[in-house]
Amino acid sequence: MQVLLFLHRLYFFVILNIRNKKTYKMKKIIFLFIISSLISIKGIGLTLSPETEVSILTCAPGNELYSLFGHTAIRINDPRHQIDRVYNYGTFDFSTPHFYLKYAQGLLPYQLTVQKFSHFIYNYQLEERTVYAQTIRLDSLEKQRVFDLLEENLLPQNRYYLYNFLFDNCTTRSRDILLKSLPDSVAWNMPDVNKNFWNLLDEYLQASPWVQWGIHTILGQRGNRTATTFQYMFLPDYLMYGLKNARYDGQLLAEPAEVLYQAPEMNLSNSWYGTPLFVFALGCLLLILLLQYVKSRSLLNVISLIFLLFTGIVGVLIVFLGGFTAHPITAPNWNILWANPLNLFVIPFIFRKALPLFIRKYLKFYLAILAIAIPVWAIAQPAVPMASISLIILMIYLCFRLRNEKR
Repeated sequence: MQVLLFLHRLYFFVILNIRNKKTYKMKKIIFLFIISSLISIKGIGLTLSPETEVSILTCAPGNELYSLFGHTAIRINDPRHQIDRVYNYGTFDFSTPHFYLKYAQGLLPYQLTVQKFSHFIYNYQLEERTVYAQTIRLDSLEKQRVFDLLEENLLPQNRYYLYNFLFDNCTTRSRDILLKSLPDSVAWNMPDVNKNFWNLLDEYLQASPWVQWGIHTILGQRGNRTATTFQYMFLPDYLMYGLKNARYDGQLLAEPAEVLYQAPEMNLSNSWYGTPLFVFALGCLLLILLLQYVKSRSLLNVISLIFLLFTGIVGVLIVFLGGFTAHPITAPNWNILWANPLNLFVIPFIFRKALPLFIRKYLKFYLAILAIAIPVWAIAQPAVPMASISLIILMIYLCFRLRNEKR
């Protein structure tokens, strides 16, 4: 029966990846899948020993965009059966057809994978990311339930899920597996500090100010919604903190966190002169002064083209994310007031001797919208980033000059 299940999973995997034209990569993927399947087969129908430990692994944030908020996984360690494996809900496949489009649309399938603990910890040592473990205080039946649920989730028909960064990710899946294994409810005992989703995200984004500006620009006003303490635990650190205080059946649910690997200290400070707030403010001020003192229509046209193109592209991205994706907090987005996709239609007329009447009317309309954007910017922060006020002022100046410039 185990062999038949293995062959079924191997057939299912090959059919999904048969389009991959890179032979070496295909062989590597199939090899890794076979190893994963063999590990899984070893666990099918297995009864864990009483010495088994179930622990939640929390990994510190990394340098890549997808790792900025950390990671969570589940470890099953049964020394009697020589099992020490990690179940990981944060895996995706770069060979997925239309990978980047699906990622942008929020439709990229993530999957549960399993690997040896030694391989898992080695990867985080290479990335120099600290790893913590919290052993969960479970009886034998509850440990078995966690293990069985993970093995069931690992089956080909169950392993894939539609990833949602805020509400269904590697951390929430790990938490929910744990809760499903317990017959009674858990008291998390987390203090309600009245944080919205932006507050939670910014705790991690402050170390990457340009990423912070970009995420605040393309995400929407719904990020200002206050999160519940249970929703805080979409972030790995908050789940670790929640487990520290959680009680089940009158007892603490988890042992104190143990450091499995301590990464070297990293300097996360950023120079104030390298932040979007300073760069945009100084850059826009210098451009306005330059255009005031250098009366050149060609210079005005070139600078206007650059910023109309920039704001138009950002606007297209905002419309796409807000109207054509499954992301939960991309609409409404007030940044559309200054990052207007219609700006792209102005570009072909910039270098004409005289602007057409409808372009002049559009610039007048855009000026009115930009005027509205200033008070919106003041009340809608952080959904409209503070650094963007400089761009709003520059666009007001450019539109005014374009409409009134003698050609």
